[in-house]
Amino acid sequence: MATLLTKEQLKNFALQGLSFADDHVSDPFNIKDVADRLGISYSYFYHNFSMYMGEPFWQYVKRHRLELAAGLLRHSGYNISEIGDMCGYATTAAFSKAFKQHFLESPKEFRRIITLPNEKRTLQITEGITAAFGSEAFGGLFNYDRCEKVKLPDSILYYSLISQGQDPVVEMIARMTQHYTLFKKMQTLYDVPQSKIITGTLDAVPVTNYERLSMFAGILVPVTAAAVHFQLQQNFPDLMIKRIPGGSYLRLPVPMDFATAGVPMYNFINMNCKEGVFKMSGNHFFLSLNGPNYTEIFIPVLKKHY
Repeated sequence: MATLLTKEQLKNFALQGLSFADDHVSDPFNIKDVADRLGISYSYFYHNFSMYMGEPFWQYVKRHRLELAAGLLRHSGYNISEIGDMCGYATTAAFSKAFKQHFLESPKEFRRIITLPNEKRTLQITEGITAAFGSEAFGGLFNYDRCEKVKLPDSILYYSLISQGQDPVVEMIARMTQHYTLFKKMQTLYDVPQSKIITGTLDAVPVTNYERLSMFAGILVPVTAAAVHFQLQQNFPDLMIKRIPGGSYLRLPVPMDFATAGVPMYNFINMNCKEGVFKMSGNHFFLSLNGPNYTEIFIPVLKKHY
């Protein structure tokens, strides 16, 4: 099989496996389930994923789940048992054991940490990259009083990873224009009501090491647009897919590009979650791109904090 496929096709198998793992964080599955879904052998998928992603598939799954759990411990209002269940652990004991092995702290101890190990470094790197965009000048825009409470429908995100590993924010900035143009054409072609062109990360910021961040760009389509989903899946089979739950969100409009908005967005989320102004219902916050210099930030929040 390897001799019949291009390098790009082989890479796509690995990316589709990553996409499946991210979209099934709370679900039980094994490597054979993913290989069968892709129509390739267990061995072929196992070796292909390791080659392109730099770590074995199940190591990625475990790390990704625990990092997302750490993000929920940081910013959500869920208890430890709920977070373990949301991240695919059958019991609280199993979750706590795995979490401590990975982070060297129990979930309870981790929740008390004021500044996370990767936090200062990640923010310093990102601030250095985006300094030319002048993000400090817009600090006053990141105010809870400017947020609008909105309801979003259950949606499906069709996306591409525009950067992964090494220097993900630099790569994202460099490649965003071509991806935005592609998704804008798709948005116009299918004329999808309520669709959004969005960007964000699959990972838990700032838990995931900066060099491992996976940044995406994609089009978010309500699940009710059945005909559009059929067309997208038929015509763009290489796009990755992620379910984005609807519900209560805070919408914060800011007159700046996505790169400028990134650091103050995280600081805004972190500060308000620490102070209990709101608690997040998941790690799936994102930036909606409404033009070259206008971004809307969407933050999923628990209904009781809405």
